[in-house]
Amino acid sequence: MRVDPGLTRLIVKPGSGWREYNRVDRAQAVTAPCSVLAGKKVILDLRFSWRSTATDLMYLAKSTGNVSGVAAPRAVDFRYKTIVGTDGAISQTPCRTKSGNYFTLTLQLPQIKLTDQTHRKDIEKFMRAYFPATVRTLGCAG
Repeated sequence: MRVDPGLTRLIVKPGSGWREYNRVDRAQAVTAPCSVLAGKKVILDLRFSWRSTATDLMYLAKSTGNVSGVAAPRAVDFRYKTIVGTDGAISQTPCRTKSGNYFTLTLQLPQIKLTDQTHRKDIEKFMRAYFPATVRTLGCAG
């Protein structure tokens, strides 16, 4: 699902020259990145992932990997399993496809300082809009 600039205004600085780099193939349901760049700088990173079992989101958030780490993660009350940090978020839902039974979406905002607490609510608002809209496009079987 293309990243709507209207949704990103709260979490990234408006700018010109944005472009999207996207290797996501929903039909194949293979783990892949989607990045929004301003010039050569990544301003928003999404990782689409399908797995056979549910993933511990706190474990993912606290990992040191560059595709899942989220600073100061906290669980939020949302119909989807979700954690939100100061610089990103991770959501997961059952989604039966040929590549797995669970879909996980990681959002990372590399331009936000890890100690900056001011964006947490905006990141949560983004995930509350973007994640359900993305899940609707996946054709998940119950």
